Amino acid sequence: MLGYLRRLVGRGTTRLVFAEATPERRVRVLEDEPGDRFTLIIALMIVFFAGLVSLEVIHMAFLGAWDEAIFNGLMLVVGIIVGAVWGRGQ
Repeated sequence: MLGYLRRLVGRGTTRLVFAEATPERRVRVLEDEPGDRFTLIIALMIVFFAGLVSLEVIHMAFLGAWDEAIFNGLMLVVGIIVGAVWGRGQ
């Protein structure tokens, strides 16, 4: 499952880079694929996010109350994902 998620994240974060034109081709497009560590980190963060969401739902279903600690963990994971993807785009 994690291998499938890594491939999916790798395809989603692949950038297209336009290189200088050559006499043979008008436009040259290169694919800038992310590294294995980057895709593994993002895939694990997605798994952590799903786990924390399910933990919050279970907590609300059984105890009937919102847990701030789990929500803070969710926001931390979202911030890491957004920061990593945004930083890769630069």
